[in-house]
Amino acid sequence: MKIIKKTLSILLIIYLIAGVTFFTFESAVTKAQISDTIVVTAEVTDEISIGTPPADVLLASSIPGISGNPGAPASGSATWTVKTSNTTGFNMKIKATQEPAMQLDNDYMFANYTPAAAGSPDAVWSVPVSGSAEFGYTVEPATAGDTDTLFLDDGAGNCGTGLLNTADTCWYNFSTSDANVIYRTTATDINGQAEVVKFRAESNAAYLKEGYYDAQLIATFTMN
Repeated sequence: MKIIKKTLSILLIIYLIAGVTFFTFESAVTKAQISDTIVVTAEVTDEISIGTPPADVLLASSIPGISGNPGAPASGSATWTVKTSNTTGFNMKIKATQEPAMQLDNDYMFANYTPAAAGSPDAVWSVPVSGSAEFGYTVEPATAGDTDTLFLDDGAGNCGTGLLNTADTCWYNFSTSDANVIYRTTATDINGQAEVVKFRAESNAAYLKEGYYDAQLIATFTMN
C-alpha cells in the first residue's frame, strides 16, 4: 500500500511539473511576436513621345521665278519636342522621300544643297551658282551636346568638329537615306527637349515655274 501511495505521489508530482511546464511555454508562445519583410515591385518601362507635332512649314518669303532671291534665302523651321524616360536617351534621324528633296514636278525643282566639301556641312550658307536653285537644312538641338558630330562646329568656321552648335551654322543637303542629326545619352525631363530643324531655299536666277514646291521629310526618333 505504501508503495502504491508513493507511486501515486510521484505520478502526481510528474503531472504537476508537466502542467506547470505546459502553461509556462504555452504562455510564452501566445505572447511572443515575429515579423517578416517583403518587397513589392512595380516595373516602369521606358517610353518616348513627341509633343504636338510641328505644322507644315511655308518658307518666308516667296521666291521670284526668274530673278530668284540670291543672298536672301527663304527660311523656316520645324520644332519637335521629344520626351523620353529611357535612361540612355534617344536619337533622331531625318530624310527626304524624293530626290531632290524639293520639287514642283519632274521638270522644276530645287537641287539639294551642295556643300563645298562633299559629306561635310558648310559653316556658312553659300549662294547657289548662277542659274541654279538649292534647298538645305541645319539642326539646332535644345542641348548643344546632343548634336550629332556632323553638325557640331568649332567656332572658327569648321563643321564636323568642336563642341559648339552655333545658330545658323553647318548647312547640309537632304538625302533619301537617314541622316543622324541628334544623339542624346540621357532621359529628358517632363518638359522634353525642343529639337529644331531649320530650312533654307535659294534661287540665283534659276528659271522656276510658278507654284508651291514641296519637300516631304521624315523625322524618326528612336530610344537608344
